[in-house]
Amino acid sequence: DSALWSENWPGIPRPARGAITAKYTNCALCAAGCAVRARCVAEQPVSLVGVAGHPLSHGAMCAYGLAGHHLPYHPARVTRGPVEEAATAVAGAMARLGANERVAVLDLRPGRTASWTYRRAMAAVKNGVYVAVGDVGNSAIDLTKARTVLSLSVPLLEGWGTPGNVIAARAGFHLIQAEAVESRTAAMADQWLRIKAGSEEALGQGILLALGGQSTAAAAEATGIPEQQILALASELKQNGPALVVGGAGSQSAAQLAAQLNDALGALGRTIVARRDAPVPDGWKKAAPAVDLASVEDGSIRVLLIDESAPGAYLPWSDVEPKLAPDNPVVVALGWTREGYGRHAQYLLPTGVYPEVAEDIPRAVDSVEAVFRMAVPLVQAPQGVVKPEEWIAKAAGLQVGDTLRERADAIHKAGRGTLFTYADGKSVATKDVKTDDFWKALQAGACWMDEVEPAKRPAAVKVAAGATRQAAGSANDLPLVAMLTEAPSSPLLSKIYQESNLKLGPKQVAIHPDEARAAGVEDGARAVLETLAGRIDVEVRVDASVSRGAVLVARRAAVLDVCGAGVRAKVVRA
Repeated sequence: DSALWSENWPGIPRPARGAITAKYTNCALCAAGCAVRARCVAEQPVSLVGVAGHPLSHGAMCAYGLAGHHLPYHPARVTRGPVEEAATAVAGAMARLGANERVAVLDLRPGRTASWTYRRAMAAVKNGVYVAVGDVGNSAIDLTKARTVLSLSVPLLEGWGTPGNVIAARAGFHLIQAEAVESRTAAMADQWLRIKAGSEEALGQGILLALGGQSTAAAAEATGIPEQQILALASELKQNGPALVVGGAGSQSAAQLAAQLNDALGALGRTIVARRDAPVPDGWKKAAPAVDLASVEDGSIRVLLIDESAPGAYLPWSDVEPKLAPDNPVVVALGWTREGYGRHAQYLLPTGVYPEVAEDIPRAVDSVEAVFRMAVPLVQAPQGVVKPEEWIAKAAGLQVGDTLRERADAIHKAGRGTLFTYADGKSVATKDVKTDDFWKALQAGACWMDEVEPAKRPAAVKVAAGATRQAAGSANDLPLVAMLTEAPSSPLLSKIYQESNLKLGPKQVAIHPDEARAAGVEDGARAVLETLAGRIDVEVRVDASVSRGAVLVARRAAVLDVCGAGVRAKVVRA
């Protein structure tokens, strides 16, 4: 079709004409925060590439980052919303707040300067609570110190952590990928253990038993790999150290098990180390503590404000809804698309999206030093969008200024670390840079990195909450185990994937031919994916590369509401 439209069709975009320049920023699509060089024509970005020689991202960028400048034009973009109406509803609900009712902020991407604003805002209101989703701990993974890495279905070589950092460290460790499906990480690993779908925790328990000299027969039966192989794996992790176990993406119990394995292998203080945060102004420290959703009493949240303006973790609505007050709670989602919590909220307020807004990026899990870098706007945000942190602060009656500048000034005042500037590829000690020059460099895409401290054991390894209520179920009635795969987010990449079937679409699932025959469905058939949390209409793709007993689903909010990783499921004819 593009050939037919190539010349004069009026819908073809006309590239701008003008001076060709380069701008520098940092990708805000995940916590990796890879350094970006944007090639611009007449101030409009036309291509994004990594910054060679960067000490953190090493010049690498993933496919999403390369197409990040497409996001402002996403067809699901929301640019208008009932801003004033939502503010009135929130103010009214807060005025009527009961003694045991709460006002809560749900932060899907903790660790940002905006997160500090939310914590301060919740400290300023009656019964305020700040709910953080994901990693809010004080530890980091140092891949450069690892000699053996066991990955329990974690996409270690497919965007986990900082891609360039992982690639740079890859030659130094032996990678064992335990996974039911031969993912790209499994294909590139030194060894692939093809375990039964959903048996990651059983394998981890087997390794713990082997390390303790106990029988692993039950683990062998649950995982489908020989008992002798589990014993050999435990021996390799113990003998070829420092070792590291990466896992826990599916549930809180899996995360706890990974923490126990790393403790038993002596990883704490070696491959898992303590990390301090970037400095903040002293006045910010009077803030509400971060809590997980599970600790909030059911039926207690009268007002819920959800920031999903930046990509982050996602909690199924079945986890969130029970926490709301039973009678007319006020739920406000602040995001750029209706595909997330906007489907459930009374009010969806439009926000800017990368690369339209100035925001800092939380530290990545594999960054052993504190960092501070910002996504610098490359294009102008449409009129009518709100800044979530400013809107929530106003609703809480909290006066805020230029918080990014305040944070930068606090970092400069501490005098620690170095400033790396992208345009010239130079690092300079923070103490040798003037305050205004430090801020100007950050606005031009520079990155501040803290001093690397001697490795030491973290005070505690935080296990991120988020285990779904539907994780348990009858294996007989729900014979399949859900496995998540990434769904494309760029408009251009989405078109390519939809036409080539390189990745699952938003409501597609993939199953083995044997499972398709058992369910009575064919390739391309309409079907229903069922779990204990609900059901959703899907299109079936039959793929022999998918393990028996597994169903691959795309990681989209509508799917995650009923089906998380490791959840028991079944596919039935529509």
